[in-house]
Amino acid sequence: MDIQFSIWLATKTRWAHLTKTIPMAVVPRVGEFMKFDNAEVGDYFAWKVTQVTYLESGAIEVWTELLDNVEERGYSFENEEEFDEYLKSYAAEGWLSPHGVGQNNLYKSAHHGPSGA
Repeated sequence: MDIQFSIWLATKTRWAHLTKTIPMAVVPRVGEFMKFDNAEVGDYFAWKVTQVTYLESGAIEVWTELLDNVEERGYSFENEEEFDEYLKSYAAEGWLSPHGVGQNNLYKSAHHGPSGA
C-alpha cells in the first residue's frame, strides 16, 4: 500500500515540511521508527512516527517528529548550510516541499522566553 510520509527539518530560523508517497507492506505504528533512503547524507537518522491518519478516501498519512529535536529544542540543525544540504538531498530522493521553506516560529531562544524578555 502507498503511504504518504511527512518529515520536518529545521534550523533556529527556518523549517521545511517534506512529503513523499512510499509503498509499504504494513502501516508503521505511533512510537515506531522509520529510516528513509538518502544517497547523499545517508540513512543515519531514525524518524519517530508520531501520527497515523486514515483518510476517508482510503489514503494513509504518517507523520514523524522533527528531525533530531533534542530535548524538544524546536530545531534540527545549528547551521543553515547543513539544513540546505539535507533539504537538497531529500529533494533528490523524491521528497516534495509543498509549503516551501518557512520561518521557524517554534524555536524559542534564551533571549525570547515566555515572558517576552
